[in-house]
Amino acid sequence: MAHVTLAAPITGLSGKLSKSHSVVFNMRQAPTSNERMISMPCYTNYRDPMKKVKLTDNQKTWNTQFAAIAQMTRERLEDPAFMASDQAAFIKQSKFKTLNAFVFHICKEELANGK
Repeated sequence: MAHVTLAAPITGLSGKLSKSHSVVFNMRQAPTSNERMISMPCYTNYRDPMKKVKLTDNQKTWNTQFAAIAQMTRERLEDPAFMASDQAAFIKQSKFKTLNAFVFHICKEELANGK
């Protein structure tokens, strides 16, 4: 007789119970093995309550500053004039693990100093 392995038609499912409900569920297919059947573990969590609260002025200010710094970082990483000096400075330091984080910090300092 042939060995038949059952497979679920979907590998994952997630969503909310209703529009106003705060519970979110996620279902994912467990890895298959020869010893057990496919199971669908279900995980539930609550949505972030901050999404219902309006942002404060400080949060709005930080959001706009973060967007400006992120844009400056993208432009600086794409600019070949800064690439060599940024990479050389990145290699000399040990605080930041990625070049993107290092350049983000440079751009944050430039924005704070008004350059």
